[in-house]
Amino acid sequence: MKNKGVRNAGHTLVETMIASSISIIVLAGFFSTIGVFQTGSSNLSLLLERDANLWLAPLLLSRWIIPAGNNRWNQSWSGVTIDTDRLELKSDIDGPGGFPDSKLSSSFEALALRSSNSNLRVQSNRGSFQPLIKNIVEFKVDSKESGLLSIRLKTVTDRPLSMTEEDLSESTELLFFLRNYRSNLFPENP
Repeated sequence: MKNKGVRNAGHTLVETMIASSISIIVLAGFFSTIGVFQTGSSNLSLLLERDANLWLAPLLLSRWIIPAGNNRWNQSWSGVTIDTDRLELKSDIDGPGGFPDSKLSSSFEALALRSSNSNLRVQSNRGSFQPLIKNIVEFKVDSKESGLLSIRLKTVTDRPLSMTEEDLSESTELLFFLRNYRSNLFPENP
């Protein structure tokens, strides 16, 4: 006979094993979800950094390229020089009295851009080349016609994305109208 006043004091072995199995399945699902989230987050971070390089390039390059050739009246230097692997820009922006003096002496009045070691590098006046934008694997400059400059940039991610073996690349082409490519209309007398 069963005693009706006594409660069951514990779980049976089968109930304990079922509860343990369910707990392990729930934990495994939780950790696999976290792993997938971390992989996706890492990939997204790499892609955003790659794209940020392409978004930053037009802002920096336009600041330097658009005034190229400023105040070169009666000077021997040209505003833009294109070589196979570099772009040289010259622009007289400021002189000692705050007014252009037709000399390339201030910072960033004479600069060169080139791609090396997967970085876009810049050189100001006679300084050395310094990294400007990383992961730029292609930097092509073309002057399709006088006064129009085309720059093609290709960038990759820092490392291959998780679950793939490739560095995804992205390209952009920038067109700049060089309004100061020709000599000034009016001569300057510093």
